[in-house]
Amino acid sequence: MTSSVLLDSLLFFLSEDPMTRTVQGGLLFISVFIIYLLFFVTRDILLRTTSIWYQLISIAMVFCLPIVGFFLYLLIRPSMTVAERNMEEAVQTLLKKYSQPRKQKA
Repeated sequence: MTSSVLLDSLLFFLSEDPMTRTVQGGLLFISVFIIYLLFFVTRDILLRTTSIWYQLISIAMVFCLPIVGFFLYLLIRPSMTVAERNMEEAVQTLLKKYSQPRKQKA
C-alpha cells in the first residue's frame, strides 16, 4: 500500500493523457540533457583555461543557446588543458636542455 501512495505522488505531476505524458517525458529528458551539457562545459572550460572572461562567455553561450552553443563551444575551446600545456612546456624545456650539442674532445 505504501508503494501505491509513493507511485501516486510521483505520477501527480504527469498528465492522464498518454500524448501529453509523452511530451512531458520528452521535455524532462531534454531538460536533463541541457543541464548535463552545462555541467560538462563548466568542468571542461575550468580545466582548459584560467581566463575568467573566457570561462564566463563559454558557460553563458551554452546556457543561452543550449545545443548550438555547445557545438560552438567545441569549436572555440582551447585544444589542450592547462595541465597538458604545462606538461608539454616542461618536456620542451627538458629536450632543449639535454639536446644541446656536446663538445667533442680533440
